[in-house]
Amino acid sequence: MESQPSEPRPLACCISIRAVLAAALCAVLCPALAESPSARADPAPQRIDIPAGDLNTALEYLSTRSGTELVYRPDQVKGVKTRGVHGALSPEEAVKQLLEGTGLEVSTDSTGAMLIAAPQAIARNSPSDDEGTFWDEIIVTATKENMPARKIAGSVTVLPGSQLDSSGAQSFADYLTRVPGVVFNAGLPGLSTATIRGVSTTTSIDQGQGTTGYFINDVPLTDPNFAVAIPDIDAFDVNNVSVLRGPQGTLFGSASLGGAINYVAAPPNLSKFEGRVQGTAAGASVGAGSSSEKIMLNVPLVEDRLAIRGVFVYRHDGGYVDNIGTGVKNANETLVRGGRLEVLWAPTDGTRINYLFLRQFEDTKDVGYQEPVIAGPLQKRTLIAEPLDFKTTINNLRLDQDVGFATLTATATYHQKAQFSNADLTALFGPLFGNQLSPISGPQYASSNGTTFEMRLASKSGGRFDYVVGIMHDLTRESFLDLFGAPGAEQYATTTFDPIFGAGFGQRAAPGNIFYTAPLDVKGEEEALFGEGSFHFNDQWKLTLGGRLFDTKVTGATSASGLLYYLLTTPQVLSFDFASAEKATGFTPKASITWNPTGDIMVYALASKGFRFGGPNINPPDPKDPFPPTYAPDSLWNFEIGTRTDWLDRTLELDATAFYIDWKNIQVRLGTASGLAYATNFGKAKNYGLESTLLWHPVGGWTLQGNVTYLDATLNQAVQFGATNEPAGATLPGASKWNLNATVRYDWSGVPLRPAVQLSDRFISTAPAGFGFAEPIAVGNYNLLDARASGRYHNLEATVFVNNIADKRGATTASFVPGNPFSQFIVRPRTYGLTLDYRF
Repeated sequence: MESQPSEPRPLACCISIRAVLAAALCAVLCPALAESPSARADPAPQRIDIPAGDLNTALEYLSTRSGTELVYRPDQVKGVKTRGVHGALSPEEAVKQLLEGTGLEVSTDSTGAMLIAAPQAIARNSPSDDEGTFWDEIIVTATKENMPARKIAGSVTVLPGSQLDSSGAQSFADYLTRVPGVVFNAGLPGLSTATIRGVSTTTSIDQGQGTTGYFINDVPLTDPNFAVAIPDIDAFDVNNVSVLRGPQGTLFGSASLGGAINYVAAPPNLSKFEGRVQGTAAGASVGAGSSSEKIMLNVPLVEDRLAIRGVFVYRHDGGYVDNIGTGVKNANETLVRGGRLEVLWAPTDGTRINYLFLRQFEDTKDVGYQEPVIAGPLQKRTLIAEPLDFKTTINNLRLDQDVGFATLTATATYHQKAQFSNADLTALFGPLFGNQLSPISGPQYASSNGTTFEMRLASKSGGRFDYVVGIMHDLTRESFLDLFGAPGAEQYATTTFDPIFGAGFGQRAAPGNIFYTAPLDVKGEEEALFGEGSFHFNDQWKLTLGGRLFDTKVTGATSASGLLYYLLTTPQVLSFDFASAEKATGFTPKASITWNPTGDIMVYALASKGFRFGGPNINPPDPKDPFPPTYAPDSLWNFEIGTRTDWLDRTLELDATAFYIDWKNIQVRLGTASGLAYATNFGKAKNYGLESTLLWHPVGGWTLQGNVTYLDATLNQAVQFGATNEPAGATLPGASKWNLNATVRYDWSGVPLRPAVQLSDRFISTAPAGFGFAEPIAVGNYNLLDARASGRYHNLEATVFVNNIADKRGATTASFVPGNPFSQFIVRPRTYGLTLDYRF
């Protein structure tokens, strides 16, 4: 299978009529809705009985019971006692009673979350001000236990829904670029990868599993072989996105060598009717305008027991790359549409059953890479359009059961992905046929479907010994079908080869003008036992040990037939098929030690291992240019030391992490001289670096946030890529040495419309785009400056924004295709617009 880049184009600056109408309709309706009874109604009282005792336990119980999000610093409630609460009360009334006599207070932000802290902190982080300090303490499931992100002995960045909203984030490109140690290789929409700590051998798609794991509500969406899709779920109404840096093999399994990205949807609220409508209209300095319309509705069906939450998204991302070959301007427009439905049932106080249905379509009319040498900036030249379409479907059922001493979680998921693409292969294969066939197209049909089951037991927090243990099983089947063809191919084969090989040869070699057919079926299985245990020696020292015992098997059956295969093989045959399998059994350990000398300082040391599947190659072996039928698993060790510190009465958070990665038997994607791709293993690499983050609330409504990453990721030995030699010390693809992000925000409190302004800048330094190119191709070396200003009237918020103010043309990924000099994807040109967001 030969893959080829694709991406969007420039378009005249315009704003879609649909988006303008949607924004105007929202502006007209929202003031009227703001006075609706449902918008003002408080949650109905419910019977709550919580005995006197530990405040942290009481708050966790109330959050589960009511479905209300409670945000607080665990160290502030540790050891604090509550008098309890009894009676028919709203969640806010219950929290206030629980906090009586504790010295803590509660405030409610615009999303309905309750912020619990000391009075001075409440004043500093009131709903009209930035909520960053509290949101950094959101409880996440990054360790498959409820644990604050800053208490985890590992590198975890949590992007809560409120922070994603304030930055206008919709897709990976909007928020992964702001995370330390992460480079987002924006390229094929729906197949763009993230490189974490430089663990990658390409900025495009790996032949087998990728090096970064992608999850939705802890459900793995990484395929056992070539990726069918990397779902980029819209960030509207998200609970949080957690980015875990460093291998996550212990708890998350395969394909998380560099780290993992876990998208967590906002759960239904059992006690409160909620709704949200959002519309955006945007123009661009180059290319077409963009727009989006989104809606969320949360309805309690049986108060405190059963609720349903629905989300729908319709987003049009305007194109900005012209295809001068087909004559279409702004050819790379993308349409994202779909949504999710969640049902939460709490039949008893200790039982929660959640069902999630998610479906999203991503359709790109003509993938938008530019070819600056043969076409020009923001232009490509192909004889046909190169569409790329994806569909993602998830059905997930989850049980959380309180069993007294622990919480039992069981999940069952059916996940399905489908892909269709087409590529212009005329430049690649045209010379083989004397340039008599044109255009040559390469449609591909692909699908991935499977089931994932997991059951785990997590202890209650606050004890001397904390643990999580579990089992998992995943079975995923992939199917690919590559068809290369051209008008007149059958007649060409008949005219050229029938006189030599006899009548009927051309018909057999290129039936229906298809001169190459290559189906592939892959089945991947993973079974594992996993667990982690933490022993608290005292309030200062904690030791954590864990591991994952796994068994994986990948089997594949593929074939190739047609005139192309005949011309490339020696001896020449019209068809060939073979089957292969790759098995692996192993153990991935993890160990950390944590020291808390004070409540404001944490220091940890961590050693962890990650792995990923081996597997069969997609293309059959090429006799003229042999390659192995399978490739083996690879693994790496990650060692890091980190600090989490709070200063100046907890208005300043300053963290730093140093890491070293030892990567062996690396999987890499290569290509034969005839243009067929395959995977194999080679050598070693070493990655080391430093990540540092800062969050500071100096005074009033000011918030300063930033991070810096230094990375050195290189090969340990020279590697031959066809005719190209990569020497020892060569930088790994996508491993930019410097990555810097900074955000300044100011929120005016106590004034009409509650205005806020935000300025953000992101910089990424140069890195190679890949190995084995005939000429060096670099990506990176650009910065993106964004600005936003917002105001709020009752429940309606309006935001104006400008992204990529300097209108940079930074390359995010690139590739070399035989027959063309090179192609590259670039960041979206300057975009400006208006977003109206109404909550009720």
